[in-house]
Amino acid sequence: MIQQKDLNFNCKLGESKEFQASSGWLEKFKNHHGIRQLSIVGEKLSSDIEAVSSFITELQDLNVKEILTTDQIYNCDKIGLYWRALLTKTLAAKNEVVAPRRKKMKDRVMILGSANASGSHRVKMTLMNKSKSHPVFRTSIKLPFLFTTWIRNTLG
Repeated sequence: MIQQKDLNFNCKLGESKEFQASSGWLEKFKNHHGIRQLSIVGEKLSSDIEAVSSFITELQDLNVKEILTTDQIYNCDKIGLYWRALLTKTLAAKNEVVAPRRKKMKDRVMILGSANASGSHRVKMTLMNKSKSHPVFRTSIKLPFLFTTWIRNTLG
């Protein structure tokens, strides 16, 4: 699409009729202007900006009213970890055409982290899984996590 648009601009500007917007031209154009492909990740654009603004205002009011310090304010967040997931990209020799792969493993655990705003108290990270029969629960190795199971809310 970019190549076609450039051909159109070339005609409208009365430039050389011999110009061809080849794939090589496009690659050089992208490199010259710092254009690269990115993976679309996260949920940044799904944020409710108005709710965030009102929360910040309410939190600031609460801090003033209750005279809270950064030692008394905590934040907690979770992340899903697909602990058996394989790599999706690899390096290969010139003569290799394909890289065989296995079925995607979807074994997931959740990791929960929490700390106060000053950073003086960090709660030990918690690893959560659906089942107590998970291999990490049966290990005798001392790991830097608390372990628990979670029950998915079936009520919706």
